[in-house]
Order: sequence, then C-alpha cells, then structure tokens
Amino acid sequence: IYTVRLKLRSPSFLDVNDVFDFCSDTDASKYADWSPHNTKGETRDYIAWLKRKASRESFTWVIEKTDDQKVIGTISITEMDYSGKIATIGYTLSKVYQHKGYATEAVEGLIKYLFEDLFCERVQAKVMPENSASIRLLERVGMKKDALLKKGAYCKTACVDIYLYSITKNF
Repeated sequence: IYTVRLKLRSPSFLDVNDVFDFCSDTDASKYADWSPHNTKGETRDYIAWLKRKASRESFTWVIEKTDDQKVIGTISITEMDYSGKIATIGYTLSKVYQHKGYATEAVEGLIKYLFEDLFCERVQAKVMPENSASIRLLERVGMKKDALLKKGAYCKTACVDIYLYSITKNF
C-alpha cells in the first residue's frame, strides 16, 4: 500500500532495529496491548509472531517512509469479521514521527485500501478514552464515535474501557 510519503508493507527481520526503536519506547506502548521491548531479541520474536499470525482475519504492515526507507510504526487489521465486510484497525507510531501527519496518512491509506480493494463496508478502531491524540486522528480521517464499551478490551493486565470509532464506505 503506497501513500504520498509512505509504504505500508509486510514486516521483515531486516526491520528489527527500526521496530525496536519504537517498540522499546514506553510512550509508544502506553495504549498498546504489548509491553515495551527490552531487547532486540524480543523485537525479532515480535516480528516472527506478526508473520506467523498473518491471515485473512488479521495482518500487520510496517509503516515505512519512502524517502529514506525508515520504518516508523506499524498499522494493522486487528480483526476482520466473518463476512469480510467489517475491519478493525490499530496502529503504533514512533513518537519521533508523531504530529507530522504520518499516522493520518497511513490510516487514510489503509482505509482506502480496505474500501476499494477489499470491498469492506465499515472500518472501525478501538481507542482508550484517555488517548486523546488517537481520538483526534480518528476524527480527522472521518471516523465517528459509536459507543463506549465498558471493559471492552484487555490491555496488558486489566480490562479497560474503550471507545469504538467507525467510518462506513458511503461516508
């Protein structure tokens, strides 16, 4: 998947150093369901896990800047419903590259791909209420808040409340 400045592609073991840079950051993992990586071995295992779990229902791309081939984050279809019409997405971006439009560009690119190439009718995302930056991003790409799900997701050690945001094909 290509956008103006980005390439969303399958992860590779050659990405270990770049992925470790953001996966070892406590800020980057604050709202993720994974804990910060302590070693590049953990990052290598994470990439292996992403490659093993890739399927029709779930897939993760790395977000690569096309100007320097630097991997700056990940973006995923975390869940695809049985019909293939409803996709749930998630993303993580290195804090060094936040507030520069990269996350917005990646999410817009994935939404376009899901609607135009996979023929999804709805794309949704789950976000913790305190993650105001991600809420602003979802609203910027046209998503609307559908619901508050009490204890709607498990994150690290506990069930947490989440907002469900979505956009439909005929927006």
